[in-house]
Formats: sequence, structure tokens, C-alpha cells
Amino acid sequence: MRNYLLFYVNGSRYQVHGEQAFQSLTDFLRYDLGLTGTKVVCAEGDCGSCTVLIGVPEGDRLIYRPIDGCIQYLWQLDGRHVVTVEGLREAEALHPVQQAMVDSFGSQCGYCTPGFVMALTGMVEQQQPLTRQSVKEGLTGNLCRCTGYEQIIDAALLLNGQTIRPIAERYHSEAMRQDLLACADDPATLTYAESHTPERHAVVISLPVSLEDAISFKARTPRAVVVSGGTDLSVQMNKGRLAPKFILSLTHLKELEGLEVRGDHLRIGAKATWSEVDTFAAEHLPEFHRIIQVFASPQIRNAGTLAGNVGNGSPIADSMPFLYIMETEVELTGPSGTRRVNINQFYRGYKQLDLAPDELISALWLPLPHPEEQMKLYKVSKRKDLDISTVTAGFRLRLQDHQVADIRIAVGGVGPTVLRLPKTEAHLQGRPLTPEALAEAGRLARAEITPISDVRASQDYRLQVTENLFRKLYHDLEAEPAPVA
Repeated sequence: MRNYLLFYVNGSRYQVHGEQAFQSLTDFLRYDLGLTGTKVVCAEGDCGSCTVLIGVPEGDRLIYRPIDGCIQYLWQLDGRHVVTVEGLREAEALHPVQQAMVDSFGSQCGYCTPGFVMALTGMVEQQQPLTRQSVKEGLTGNLCRCTGYEQIIDAALLLNGQTIRPIAERYHSEAMRQDLLACADDPATLTYAESHTPERHAVVISLPVSLEDAISFKARTPRAVVVSGGTDLSVQMNKGRLAPKFILSLTHLKELEGLEVRGDHLRIGAKATWSEVDTFAAEHLPEFHRIIQVFASPQIRNAGTLAGNVGNGSPIADSMPFLYIMETEVELTGPSGTRRVNINQFYRGYKQLDLAPDELISALWLPLPHPEEQMKLYKVSKRKDLDISTVTAGFRLRLQDHQVADIRIAVGGVGPTVLRLPKTEAHLQGRPLTPEALAEAGRLARAEITPISDVRASQDYRLQVTENLFRKLYHDLEAEPAPVA
């Protein structure tokens, strides 16, 4: 068993162990390697200045995707290849994306520029079309405070028609690929003595290569923090709010990867990223796809997982109303085997889960909607992209002879957990879908929710928004043709 991490940066091999292995990627790049082109501003994954490309072996090559380096820790990058803005230049020539930024005057102070360059390079690497709209969407995770976005968009559009050598081709090395693949079959445990706090203690990180070994570690260390994408956990660590003593990294657990349709269900592995879920949703779950598009930036979606959203247990998590109304089952695996819990019964209180200390979330089982069903998902927040929700809601219904034959309603941000509204559902059952019926349902819904006032909104605002969403539901359904039963 290894006691070190292995990864590559800009084609160079690095093997780290001890305390050096317990730092964020950006700290390692900037302080250990002197690669200061990767900037850190928010340390929360919101501004994109820390964007790098992460190469993961897939098939006979490495696939590169942009991620936020500030919220990736080194133990998540074992068996990966990191490409920074310094790694784009070939000899003395700038990369075409860098040159386009120069030619379009896309930089003033330059602090955010490396992140924009890397995000655009990620779009080129993934062969995404470069239109004004797609570039705006691709750069939702990057902020600029002085240049303005028009010149940056112009730089992206300049790339159309250019022949750009892929990063995967430029850094292709069979020796590197085999070296990285070997990590996935070689478990690692790293330990060091924490001495930066008054209470000295050992910190242990486990990187198992099988679900069985992961469960065994979790059973021995029930306080272990489980990390996959780490897009929430790493923020807490960066801000000094969390300093876990035991960490279980799921980096090499292939058993938890992927999405697969099995009968009338979609099985979503616990390691399936938001980007993977979105690819499926874009074709099969268009309403969920619409919510995912404003849920996070590409950098976050390339790292974060839907199962992590479930495990975090936030009542304002953007996926929750959808998962609730679809009656999604959470698959839990522990030493005694596997069990499934309907997500409507999974939360016992605020961030209190029906999850034993020795269990892991291994998958989500999502019943696929029937063609005759209609669905609407809503997110109310202060801004459109990359914002914390104030109120979320999901409606799933089936009409028969212009009457509500079946309906499920879930609302988030209005209680300690996401709430189903059984009384409101019962009120609408069998009624015609009219403005009056939904207006009355909205008033009934106010009595089933228990919102509080906080920094995002007042209790009264949340009550009114929830009521208003029923009116919006009516007009949105009226604006589109009903499915044929």
C-alpha cells in the first residue's frame, strides 16, 4: 500500500507524502512549484481565477476538463494530470487562446485572465461550439471586475476557424497514462501529525480502490469525512470551519462511477459528476437540465456530484425538489450489505440523515418520468447564475380529462428539510387545473411550510413566493401543449 500521492503537473511527475500531501492544489502550485499564474481570490470556487485543467485517463487517452483548483485538495488528484496556464505555451509561442485574449484586449489588471484562458481552453478541448451564448454559459464561473466581458467574448469568437492542437495530443504520453492508471489499482493511506493547532493530533487520509475497502475504513473510523468532488467540504476547510482528522477519498472507486438506465430507473453512481448527470438530463430530463444550467459553473459541475448534494443535506440544495417529486431512492452500502431509502424519508431533521456511521451513499435510483407526466422546477434567487437558492420548488403531475389525476409537490428553503405538501396535493387531486384551483392551492401551501428569516430573505417573502409559484405553474403549463396520454 502506498504512503504517497502521485500526479503530474504540466507533464512533470510529482510524488508527494507527509504534510505536503495535505494541502490544496492551488497552495501546492503557487508555493511548492512557483506556478503563480493560477490565482486565488475567493477560495470558494466562485470566481474562477484558479481554473486549471484536470486530465483523467479514459480509454487510450486523457480527457481534460476545467475545474476550480482552490477547492481541490491533492488527495483528490491522485492519478491525475494537472495543466496550468503556464503549461499552455509551446516554446515561446502563446497558446491560441492566450493570443486571442491579447489581440482582443481581453485583459486589464490580468488577475482574472489566467482563469478565463483556462476555462476557454477547456471549451476548446471539449470541442464545444463557440457562439456568444455558449461562451457566456461556459464562462459563468469566471468573474472580471475591470476589463468587462465583451472583449473576453470577442477573444473566444476569434478562435472559430482556427486549428488548435488539443492538450490531450500535446501532452500525450503512454508512460504517463500507464503511471496514472496504476494509481487506480494501488490503494494509499497517508498520515501526518497536525501541529498547527493547540491540540496536536494525527490526520489520516485513505484512498481505497474498492468499495469493500472503503466500507471497512468507514466502519473503523465512523467520524471519517467522505470526499468525492469536495466542492462544499473544501470551502469549509479553506475558511477554517472544518479540520477533519479522518478523510475517506472516493477518487479511485470505479464501482461508484457512471449512470446507467436499468428498466424504468436511472442508476446514478455516487461519483457521477453534475456534468455527467447534465449530459443525460439534456436529452432525457429537459426540465432538470434547465435547473442544472443555473445551479453551478462548468468548473463546479465537473467536480461536484449529485450524491454529494444529497449527502450534504441542505434544505436549499437545487436538486432536492426534483429528487423528492420523483421518489428517488438513496442506495446505502455498509458492512451488512445494501439498502435503499426513499429520499422523502431520508432526512430526519436539519442535516440529520438516515445514514449509519459505517454506511456510504453508493448510488441514487431515479424513476424515469412517464411520457404523459408534466414537470416544472423552480429556483428563486437574487441572481440567475451561481447563487444560493432562496426558495426552490418542484411540481410533477398527470392530467386526465383536464383534471389532476396525480400530483407531487416539494418545496425547499421553507423548512429544516425540503418539504412535501401532502394537504395541498390532496386538495388538487381530481380538480380541474384552473387559475382559481392553483391560487387556492398556493394559499393552502402557506400553512404547510415553516420558513424562517435569514440573510437571503424574510419569512414573509418566502411564504409569498411559495404561494406565487402555484400561479406561475398554471401559466407555464398553459403555455405549452399537454402530453398525450
